[in-house]
Amino acid sequence: MKYLFSFIMVLLVSGYEAQAQSIYDAVRYSNLEVGGTARTVGIGGAIGALGADFSVLSTNPAGLAAYRRSEFVFTPTWELTTVDARLEGSGNQSRERERTNFNFNSIGLVFAASPSNSDWKVSAFGIGFNRMANFHQQVFFEGTSSGSITGRWLELADGFTPDELDEFEAGLAYDGEAIYNMDPNDNTTYVGDFEAGEMVEKSQLIRRKGSVNELVFSFAGNYDEKIMIGATLGVPFVNFDETKIYMETDKAGINPVFNELKFTERLQTTGAGVNLKLGLIYRLSQMVRLGFAFHTPTGFTLDDSFSTSLDYNYVYNGANTQGSAQSRDGKFKYKLRTPWRFIGSAGVLFDKQGFLTAEVEWLDYTNAKFNFNNTDNTDDIQYEQELNDEINSKLGSALNIRLGGEFAYKIFRFRGGYTLSTSPFDDNSDLNGAISVGAGIREKSIYLDFAYRRMTSNDNYVPYVTSLAPQPSVTTETTTGKIMLTVGFKF
Repeated sequence: MKYLFSFIMVLLVSGYEAQAQSIYDAVRYSNLEVGGTARTVGIGGAIGALGADFSVLSTNPAGLAAYRRSEFVFTPTWELTTVDARLEGSGNQSRERERTNFNFNSIGLVFAASPSNSDWKVSAFGIGFNRMANFHQQVFFEGTSSGSITGRWLELADGFTPDELDEFEAGLAYDGEAIYNMDPNDNTTYVGDFEAGEMVEKSQLIRRKGSVNELVFSFAGNYDEKIMIGATLGVPFVNFDETKIYMETDKAGINPVFNELKFTERLQTTGAGVNLKLGLIYRLSQMVRLGFAFHTPTGFTLDDSFSTSLDYNYVYNGANTQGSAQSRDGKFKYKLRTPWRFIGSAGVLFDKQGFLTAEVEWLDYTNAKFNFNNTDNTDDIQYEQELNDEINSKLGSALNIRLGGEFAYKIFRFRGGYTLSTSPFDDNSDLNGAISVGAGIREKSIYLDFAYRRMTSNDNYVPYVTSLAPQPSVTTETTTGKIMLTVGFKF
């Protein structure tokens, strides 16, 4: 528990993403994509009322009952994420970084059968994987702004002896000689090498990778061609890896003591969860279908592994001197419960010429909860309560709207879609949009679908937080392009 509490102290004071790191975790593992196949992505994810597509196993499993034949499906996917970041301050330029990733967005089997002499016209079972989130990206910024990260470490260290400092930040800074005791008779007061408000050259490179892949087991039935019902047992697997390399330099030689510092943070999160999805589709007429689904919260059990290191170069007695420190590997296990999800959908079919479809999804992020149930440490229990209170105060409900359509001409399909999403943060009224297009070919025993999706979002990032010293702020614009090819074999 000592490692857990030390890491919590790091999270409390380490920046927008880091200060709200655990809240960001709650959002990261709750804000999932609707994807799976190129057909679904091509119509903006609005597949809930239509079915007969493998992605419905993770959205509205009632759509599994729309299958008439068994099939095997897989979807290779290529993604390009571009992040444009700028450190706020006069003269600072934006910097762009790209990261590509190849993955399989879905792979699975569907078995469909038609019971004889029964009002249940179709029964179907499906098993496979759908990718629900992709975390691959790089962020880089550089520029000059007031203040140094050492000001943060001085705040963390103030009033503590060197033996009492946390080893992931303040203790690391002391061991790496970035902060020190000026008075040998006072070992609870620390100083650094920067003047208050000094302009400092700084940069940071952030590398992220990982995903949430959901293993799905689904069953559905079609009653009298009127009502389709279905259920999915979902087992999502989490893998998230982040490395942040923060640097400060004095290339201009303005500071007579400081030369350079390099602070590296590493975090890896792994785990799995379980949830249940229930769905219904009602055929109002041959032309109109209505769908509804709800997803129970996912109960995740997660393991974090984290460490930090520091290299600090400075001038002492006229010579360049190097201080270095490395934390031990910290580990802790905890549980996370994500919010309920409610999805309503409608589809209008135009005989064999195509369809239009719409879908609305609602979830309340304040229902996310952390549970440090493996500890009886009062500090950990207090932090758990503070963290969940912070979720209630900073997060809110969110609405995701998905629109799409398809035009059919002989064996060819042409698709388009649009998605509009609101922010999970209560004080953020920004809307994020995504546009998608697609096409496909349908033959008797095989089909091919292609889709392209482009999404843009804006955000703010604070590399570190201080209450007394100036802290930097970075604006980011993230653009993600996704190219998908789904291949399906019917049997």
